[in-house]
Amino acid sequence: MIFANRYTQLFSALFLSFLLFLSTRVFLYVTYFDYFSNLTISETLRSFFMGFRVDTAIIFTFTSALWIAHLLPFKFTLHKLYRQTLGILWGTIIAGIIFFNIGDSLYFGFVNRHISNELSVIGNDVGLLVNMARDYFPIQTLISVILFYIIIYLFYKIFTAKLRNIHIRQSGWLVLPLVITIAFIGIRGKVDGISFGTSDAFAVNKVSSGNLALNGFFCFYRGGDRQNICHSSVTTNKALEVIKQNLTSTKIQYTNTSYPLMRHYREKNKQNYNVVIVLVESLSGKYLDALSHNNYGVTPNLDKLAHEGILYTNFYANGQRSLEGITSIYTGLTQPVGFENLGEGLELYNPSFLGKIAHQNGYTTIAMQSSDRGSFRVDKLSQLAGFEDYYGAEDMPRTGAEEGNPHFGAWDGNMFRFLSTKLHTIKEPFISFCFTSATHSPFYLPGKQWAKYPHSDNSEQGYLNTLYYADSQIKEFMDRCKKEPWFNRTIFIFTADHVGFAELDKTVKNNSHDQENLLSDFHIPLIIYAPKIFKPQVSSIVSSHDDIFPSILDILGWKSNFTTISQSLFDETAKHRFAYVKRGSMIAITDGNGSIGYNYKDFVDEKGNVSQDLRNLLLGCDTAEANLLKNSKWMQR
Repeated sequence: MIFANRYTQLFSALFLSFLLFLSTRVFLYVTYFDYFSNLTISETLRSFFMGFRVDTAIIFTFTSALWIAHLLPFKFTLHKLYRQTLGILWGTIIAGIIFFNIGDSLYFGFVNRHISNELSVIGNDVGLLVNMARDYFPIQTLISVILFYIIIYLFYKIFTAKLRNIHIRQSGWLVLPLVITIAFIGIRGKVDGISFGTSDAFAVNKVSSGNLALNGFFCFYRGGDRQNICHSSVTTNKALEVIKQNLTSTKIQYTNTSYPLMRHYREKNKQNYNVVIVLVESLSGKYLDALSHNNYGVTPNLDKLAHEGILYTNFYANGQRSLEGITSIYTGLTQPVGFENLGEGLELYNPSFLGKIAHQNGYTTIAMQSSDRGSFRVDKLSQLAGFEDYYGAEDMPRTGAEEGNPHFGAWDGNMFRFLSTKLHTIKEPFISFCFTSATHSPFYLPGKQWAKYPHSDNSEQGYLNTLYYADSQIKEFMDRCKKEPWFNRTIFIFTADHVGFAELDKTVKNNSHDQENLLSDFHIPLIIYAPKIFKPQVSSIVSSHDDIFPSILDILGWKSNFTTISQSLFDETAKHRFAYVKRGSMIAITDGNGSIGYNYKDFVDEKGNVSQDLRNLLLGCDTAEANLLKNSKWMQR
């Protein structure tokens, strides 16, 4: 390999860099061709061009310093060791980003979006990604590791290749300002205005277009930057006007004009009902037969509870990760795009906290999960939310018939049996929260008696078996609860943190209802079971995780101030129902008639009958939420 001069050598390194980035985008497109099939040929090409701009921003950001080091008009830049170092550095940078993006492409199959801030969230759960790579993609992981070293070698060869022209000229100093200018423009992606961000990557107003242009590395290091997120698409006053119109109810009373959405429920008889919240890991609405009628046969006990309780058929998660679901349940807040996670700064904006309000009303509070205490940071979140006692897998003795070891901490059955012992002696009234883990991949089977389908740790059938197991443990837990003196005055809430992996949920996208709903990837079950308090019914009102918080305050008769952009499921005077969600670096909303997304530049993927009022509500939710939090006007301290 011989180059005419250092400039052609540099161009070759850049060309190879762009070629590698293009290859990962083609890999994404081919692997998930069905997902991108809603793009026309023209839209696909335009999306690839936007991808070129994304790649330019990344490559220029992380290699431009090496350009300058390579082109400095000094003789030492021709030294073999110096050039070897540049080649290895360049290769390591590009190989690392490519390795990240390959992992992101595989991850895309589970959630239909690129990775963003998940890596900053998992904390002690780094092993989760390692296990996913080992259990789901062992061949791909091995190939990626080999490719990593091949890429480094290729750049090493480029930078150590012979040059025909090795003369150092002082005129080279004149080239450097031009190189720096080109690098600066490439890094920003624009000559003026805010630098190129995730919302700029949408060639057309379709989510698939943005996902084709973007990659995980760009979303991770730049997409979550708050400077790139404009939460002022409408004025705050206009946003508040729209929100209040959609939260109209005769049951609520706003309490302080300085905190415009802070309110309480009008005085009524306080009900000292107990509340038990069960959050099931990765349970899509598709898999609950009482809801979907798909006859999987793995949720007979939850189906029975649904028939005997209140089943909500249009209920949605507010996010796509466990942390987002727990945040919504604990605070009634959909985490704004670009804001810190709960436990990493969001708590500083003073959201409403379920546990703290419960304590103010004389309730005992307890939270637990079957994973290790710190897994998904549920320990920290529960503490912030005001739960007095928290337990993890380390606290739970092994008491059941399960075999082997679970992937996360303890088997769900151990947690439910442990919870039963705690609730047996707990002081009433109480609120308890528990979070299962058996249905999280990889799907370890606790025993052959729960193998309703041929089992595999990384297949849909494996997932169904673990759901069958979790369902059986819920039955045993409820059988024990029915023997308690407090059972008749207890409200049980069963829901999920988010849908199951998209890889397992492909058939959802084929039914006509979901074709008209951008939020189909958020559709989860909600069952409220209290046979002595509520009559059985099926409710079709549109609702989400956020609505659980005000529902608890309403039904218990608490006259406590709170702030949410949601409303009680039991408020019959509420006329407008909607579900507002966070989709990675964008937001979306549905009112049951239609749904629409927003990428902080344009509206995208309009489905069904979308009114202008719904568009205004989507922008209003984002503007009101973000600006009230930032300006300390969410809740009075």
